[in-house]
Amino acid sequence: MRHVLPTRAALGRPAITALVSLAAWTLASCEGGSNGTATTSLDPPAVPDPPGDVPAFPFVAHVDQHDIARGAIRFAELFVLGDELFETQFNALDGVGIGRLPDGTPFPQRFSRVPPGGGRFTGPNGQACAGCHNSPLPTSAGEVASNVAQDPERAGIPPFNLRNTTSLFGAGVVQRLAEEMTEDLQETRDDAEAAALPGGDSVTLPLESKGIAFGSITATRDAFGEIELDTSQVAGVGVDLVVRPYGWKGNVTTLRDFVRGAARNELGMDASELVAKDPGGDPDSDGDGVVEEFSVGDVTALTIYIAAQEIPTTLADLVAAGREPRPPASVGTAIAVGARRFGEIGCAGCHVPELRLEDPVFEEPTARGNGAYVDPDIDPVATGLDPARPFRFHLVREGDPPRLVPHSAGGARVALFGDLKRHRMGSHLADEQPTDASDASGGTLRVAGSDVAVAVGEFLTAELWGAGSTGPWLHDGRAASMRDAVILHGVDNPAAIGDPARGEAQESRDRFLALSDVEQAAVVEFLQSLRLFSFEEE
Repeated sequence: MRHVLPTRAALGRPAITALVSLAAWTLASCEGGSNGTATTSLDPPAVPDPPGDVPAFPFVAHVDQHDIARGAIRFAELFVLGDELFETQFNALDGVGIGRLPDGTPFPQRFSRVPPGGGRFTGPNGQACAGCHNSPLPTSAGEVASNVAQDPERAGIPPFNLRNTTSLFGAGVVQRLAEEMTEDLQETRDDAEAAALPGGDSVTLPLESKGIAFGSITATRDAFGEIELDTSQVAGVGVDLVVRPYGWKGNVTTLRDFVRGAARNELGMDASELVAKDPGGDPDSDGDGVVEEFSVGDVTALTIYIAAQEIPTTLADLVAAGREPRPPASVGTAIAVGARRFGEIGCAGCHVPELRLEDPVFEEPTARGNGAYVDPDIDPVATGLDPARPFRFHLVREGDPPRLVPHSAGGARVALFGDLKRHRMGSHLADEQPTDASDASGGTLRVAGSDVAVAVGEFLTAELWGAGSTGPWLHDGRAASMRDAVILHGVDNPAAIGDPARGEAQESRDRFLALSDVEQAAVVEFLQSLRLFSFEEE
């Protein structure tokens, strides 16, 4: 249930004023708030705007991160601020689009569906976050018309990597899972190092978190006490053992970096914290004549809003809650049969039905994950974006419903149908270009002095929660039916076992095709029962 600030039409000609005295509002969808009860101070302008074009930016002033850090903006307010920013269709006066490429080349057309080169990764190709994340619900996935072309080499030379819009439902949950998994994996690495004796035998330990296996790591300590790590058997995660939960490749570390990266790449709206990294010190790094397009606080508001989106649900839960009519008995039977076959043919090996989140409190910024999710380039004092003073909210108690539900062992149940692990998906699904992994700063990840890229045929397991509502499927939207999506997990004449061209899902795909038509239909019916649901906007 989204509570939206007054529109331009409601307020007349002046720019939208952030009438955010929300302490007087009863925000049933957001509840309470873990950051105090003070209201914001974004007041209406004293005089109306002059005739002619006016910026679309929805507030009189940018959101101030220092206000967030000192608790002057509570959760309910920050959620609404983020909602407005997400839905606003920005115009040239706000700085949407670009006037030049990163290499300085003028770019007069402002937008482009095809990466133009000159250092651009993609676009810009839109005016609003909601312009792509809009199907079947706001903040969810997108149709093929929303596909974008990415150019990791930034040369403007095709072929490019195509990307379908992902759903943002449950977006904050996956970062929390990734933080906990990173801590587990790095603790195992540290244990291996501690167990290795000077001049003694190597110590090999299995890497596992939440029941997900990530290979193994070996530590050897020489006679002088120096440690050498063998990461050649690490699987499905980078050798730094940081779980990156965003992007089809699992190449983006934090939700914040996903947000500000999408703002820059897809909208041409530069976040001040990224502009500050510009080596030339140009405050208008995209050359469109506008500076300070998104403040640090604006990015935080967007990050918290997206982190607090609904959790995907199931048809069974919607029926139980009276939100959907009870289907015919035959449908219920098919879903039950399909769920069993889904596990039996091996799909649940990667699309793990449920994970346990130990601590369901989301922090922005956060020092969790042993600091791997903090942007080291941002000055916490100057900006107010301080992991010692994070904005917190509870994923079970706050945010848009449906929300996470408690786990009997503590924490929360996450019906993810995913494992936050990268897998080889075969040459038939491979990208045209490899994609660099990034660290929390947004820069290319470097390990032992070398850039780290995700291989062209390697993808993060797509979480299937909500998959029944988010077609088309696969990273480029090539699967126009759920059955197609399953079948495209392999090919009819696969490469030999052990060949990198062979996808890890080949056997499961072949077992699916070996099922009877009725059983295949049951698996599809089960997958279609994994739904997105949003309460009507008020």
